[in-house]
Amino acid sequence: MKKNKVALILAGTMITASLLGGCGKDKKKTETTTEATISLEPVATMEDAEAIEIVSREGMVINEFSGEWIDESLENQRPLCIMINNISDAMPQSGISQADITYEILVEGGITRFMCVFKDYSNIPKLGPVRSARHYYVQLSCMMQGLYAHVGWSVYANEMIVNYGVNNINGLYDGTAYYRDESRVAPHNCYTNSERMAETLANNYGYSLSYVGEQTDMFAFNYEDTPIGNGQTANKVTTAFSSDRKPWFEYNSEDGLYYRFQYGTEQIDDQTGEQLKYKNVVVMFVSYSDLGEGLKDVDFTSGGNGYYFTDGEYKAITWANEDSVVKYFDENGEQLKMNPGKTFITVFDNTIPDQIIIE
Repeated sequence: MKKNKVALILAGTMITASLLGGCGKDKKKTETTTEATISLEPVATMEDAEAIEIVSREGMVINEFSGEWIDESLENQRPLCIMINNISDAMPQSGISQADITYEILVEGGITRFMCVFKDYSNIPKLGPVRSARHYYVQLSCMMQGLYAHVGWSVYANEMIVNYGVNNINGLYDGTAYYRDESRVAPHNCYTNSERMAETLANNYGYSLSYVGEQTDMFAFNYEDTPIGNGQTANKVTTAFSSDRKPWFEYNSEDGLYYRFQYGTEQIDDQTGEQLKYKNVVVMFVSYSDLGEGLKDVDFTSGGNGYYFTDGEYKAITWANEDSVVKYFDENGEQLKMNPGKTFITVFDNTIPDQIIIE
């Protein structure tokens, strides 16, 4: 029965060869990335100089996952997409505050798991705890041409990774990339770091560390912080997955960021001692379905609604699968431009939209 369900997942409308081929398929560059490589030209006025500075800085390019400036040597580097444990026994987590994009999605048992996306993963002293793959996270990683890092996998993720040749680093078979922290209780004690990942990717797999083709166009960003300005206030956002799973974000007007809470308290990165905080929070409503034995499926093809939160305000958005990539759109049907900074994306059950509580 498992094999039949796996075949259904791989052959169904939700999963296509072109989507999974996104780990190596060509993709169009984002508008912001293209403009970020414009060279500086002589100008007549300071006003003109400032305008050009918005779109070009010598030796730097726009990070396609944060909209922020990074060293040009990273321009074509594929992101690291890594699975992170998110139950109470795994707290506090390590290194995840550096992620450009963080996804939270339901897994079995009503708990959630993170996938953290890093454009630059060269300076992370400890990252984890790392957990096992689920096929819908694999899809998201492939949409970004990501290098997918995990320890173990579900039967559906296993079939997907193997059948489509997904570039992955699996801790069940790789003794270089990961290690066990004996001060933590298994299975919540598997970690990695920049040095281990670099050594593993350089010596063990032969994966391309650069995009095969061009960069992802999954996200778009404003050049500078741009308030929504519609007067719809969002000082607190609760994402109540269930009666006992109610993480939330609180807006801090002093720094313009949303601070993350769960299990009744601040969610901390133990490498910085600071609370997780984000410039952007996105909620996308999706259809979840049951695959049996507690495993879930997520429909990333049908599109849907959602919310975008930034600078203490929010607005309704939509999302769609465009050329096998999930993208977000504003009220005018244009690709949503988020503010530069880190983004948290909650993938939420579309049958309980009232459990997104905005205050």
